[in-house]
Amino acid sequence: MTDSEQQIDQLRRRLGWEAGGPLGQISTQATDAVFSILSSAVSWIRQSGEEHPLISVLIAFEAGFAVGRWGGDRA
Repeated sequence: MTDSEQQIDQLRRRLGWEAGGPLGQISTQATDAVFSILSSAVSWIRQSGEEHPLISVLIAFEAGFAVGRWGGDRA
């Protein structure tokens, strides 16, 4: 190989490494999917809270209690 071919190969490898290649596309698609699911869940929770506020408060207390029990012992 000549110096110019080696340099071209080196630049191609560097471009592939910095561009992320297919990994960048996969991570973008995964992020979009997670964001879509989370936004749907938030809108469902908001709608449920507007329709049944008392039930939403009770579920929030239960969730808070469960998270508090899940934590480690302190003291």
